[in-house]
Amino acid sequence: MIIPCTDKEDIAHILNHPRVYGWIIDIRSPKEYEPIIHESALYLMDETKAGVIRIDPMNGITCCAHIAALPGMWGKTKEFVKEAIRWGFANTGYMKATAFIPIDNKLAIKLARDVGMVQEGILTKSYLRNWKLLDQIIFGLCKGDISWGS
Repeated sequence: MIIPCTDKEDIAHILNHPRVYGWIIDIRSPKEYEPIIHESALYLMDETKAGVIRIDPMNGITCCAHIAALPGMWGKTKEFVKEAIRWGFANTGYMKATAFIPIDNKLAIKLARDVGMVQEGILTKSYLRNWKLLDQIIFGLCKGDISWGS
C-alpha cells in the first residue's frame, strides 16, 4: 500500500542510509539529506517504510520522480514503483511522470525500463559524481501508456 508521507524522520531514514545516499547525491550535496516538507513536493512511501518516492512538479501535468529504497527492498522495488505510479496518476492531476537518471546508475536505469518508462533524451554533462560530469538519461511515462494493468 502506498501512503503520502510527511514524517521527516521516516524519509531521512531511507535517504541517508549508507548504501542509498551515495546514489542520490552529487558531489556538492550536503553530508545528509534533509527532507523539506512543502506543498509542491509529495513524498510517497510503502507501508513497511522501506521505499520512498519524491514527486516534484515540472508543470501542471508533468512531474519528476525521485526513487529510493532500503537494501531490504532491492529486488522488490519494481512492484513498489508500479504501485506508486498507479497511486500518483489516480490521486493527482499529473498525466506524465519523468525521471532523470545519471548514466552510471545501471540499476535505476533498469528499474525505469522495467516499469515501462521510455528513454526520451539525454541531458549531457548535467550531474557531478566524483568530480566527473555525467550525462543523465531522461525517462518518461504517460498515464495512458501504462501497459501492466491495474
